[in-house]
Amino acid sequence: MTILQKQFFALVRSGLWGNEVDATLFDASTDWAKIYQSARKQALLGIVFDGVQTLPKEKQPPRNIYLQWCNAMLHIEENNRVLNRELANVYALMRENGIEPVLMKGQGVAQNYRYPLHRHCGDIDLYIGPENYEKANALLRKESTCEHEENYKHTSLTWHGITIENHQILTQLSAPAADRRLQAEINRWHETSECRKRLIGNVEVTLAPLPFDTAFVLIHSVQHFLNEGIGLRQICDWACMLHAQRDLPGKEEIALLLKSFGLEKAARVFGALAVRYLGLSIDVLPIVYQQKDIQTADWLLNDVWQGGNFGQYDEERKKRPKGYWQGKWYTFSRALSRCRELGALAPGEARWYPLILMKHSMQMQWKKRFSGNSSPHD
Repeated sequence: MTILQKQFFALVRSGLWGNEVDATLFDASTDWAKIYQSARKQALLGIVFDGVQTLPKEKQPPRNIYLQWCNAMLHIEENNRVLNRELANVYALMRENGIEPVLMKGQGVAQNYRYPLHRHCGDIDLYIGPENYEKANALLRKESTCEHEENYKHTSLTWHGITIENHQILTQLSAPAADRRLQAEINRWHETSECRKRLIGNVEVTLAPLPFDTAFVLIHSVQHFLNEGIGLRQICDWACMLHAQRDLPGKEEIALLLKSFGLEKAARVFGALAVRYLGLSIDVLPIVYQQKDIQTADWLLNDVWQGGNFGQYDEERKKRPKGYWQGKWYTFSRALSRCRELGALAPGEARWYPLILMKHSMQMQWKKRFSGNSSPHD
């Protein structure tokens, strides 16, 4: 690794686990502007800043960068508080109308970090299920200001200034046999009320069972990796989920789920990266990586470092065309290219992913046409 990467990962490890950074890595020549930009690129400004706080004052960033970082931290914390407040509001709305959403990703995952408010946040994802999907959409539309293009899994709306993704399908795998097992598992725990409860801000929310939720974090990351790329934040989410349950039973159940979903190799590779670069204890891994996985982990890290959060900083990535069908073709061809080049992380998913992506796009166009909501692009 370069000296910049050594410094960066030392700060990330400190931010994640609370240990002091090796101060000997930093001196007057430290390029703090590049460290800041790397943290921003990976959506880890809050985590790296926590690591910075353990350095001696004389080795911390210069005043101008430090103040810029403090300002960014205030925004991150406030964004998290806004999401937590609206999370309470949307749960109140749904519960008043007999709907119990399951919170996915986001603010639920953040609770596994040392400082949940320091995790870079995005939107609110709720799993409603097919039965109450349209009812929940109608409730949200009453106070929404914008509705984005619906896809096969969810409706996305701007509600009280934040984005809410309302899911009728929690997630899907592309490989048919693996997806059948995944849907059966989702239906099993959703119908038998095996969900967890957790207090976030001022509201008690419903979360998926911990073993499934942990597997889901990996599923979500793999899918984004094959489509557009992921940043280190997604690896940190996986690491923090595992670390938070280090003293709990359930590793074997997580391993069984991942194997049944065809993601054993992805789990090993993510584990190798999390242990070797993020400082996660190997003892918490549900599936321990092998020597051959280390090279794949290094290759994964290279893609993550180059592309940043969801691949949006990849200088080799072409911009999405403005036209509707041109944009759809761009998404398909990009996913096809990534699956060919990078499918070693999850071979089963990579074989099917582009085809399933095209299938879902065609299904949504068919739905729009025959529901009377066809767009001018049709």
